[in-house]
Amino acid sequence: MEWINFTDYTKAQLLWNGIGCLFWCVTYFYLVKNSFKTKFVEMPFVIASGNIAWEFVWSFCFTPTTGKLFALSYQACFVIDVFIFSMVFLYGAKQIEIPVVKKNFKVILLGITLFWLPLNYFFVKQGFDTSIGANSGYILNVMISMLYPLLYFRNDPKHFSKAVAWSRFLGTGCITISMFLIYPSNYFVQILGLTCFILDLCFAIHLTINANKNK
Repeated sequence: MEWINFTDYTKAQLLWNGIGCLFWCVTYFYLVKNSFKTKFVEMPFVIASGNIAWEFVWSFCFTPTTGKLFALSYQACFVIDVFIFSMVFLYGAKQIEIPVVKKNFKVILLGITLFWLPLNYFFVKQGFDTSIGANSGYILNVMISMLYPLLYFRNDPKHFSKAVAWSRFLGTGCITISMFLIYPSNYFVQILGLTCFILDLCFAIHLTINANKNK
């Protein structure tokens, strides 16, 4: 496999996708950094399970056709996500208000992760995904965009980072542009991408305005 697949993809497609992946690496970096500082993980725990499962599947079971460099970026995100998942395992119960769920949080978290792994694997194996994981990735992304504000409004806003919000918006936004270029007829991904764009932008703006008010 080539380091960068210029045979099947154009430079513009790869550039937008690559920039988006880099922004997501930045998002993960700040998630880990802030989790160590606040002892609170701002990523919804259901999505933390889904993310690590998706990245495991696309890092070790399947390979994106965009080239070795992109495959390495998936693997880099998986490594960082291991730290995020570890923080969720330790501190994720703080996201929960229901006593019985809070008490059994770690078991529930592991159970959800075991659910996501085969779901992601067979979604790809049975031909429902694209060659770079776009369909499954955007299903998770739209869940992130919907659940993030719900978690935010139930917890202390100080636990949520502007850097995470904006880098997540830019990462998904750039990848969405690449989706329009790579898959001009994949309206499923395009609709999910536009939905993420609107939700992520509104959340990042609200978080920024609220943070500035509280200074």
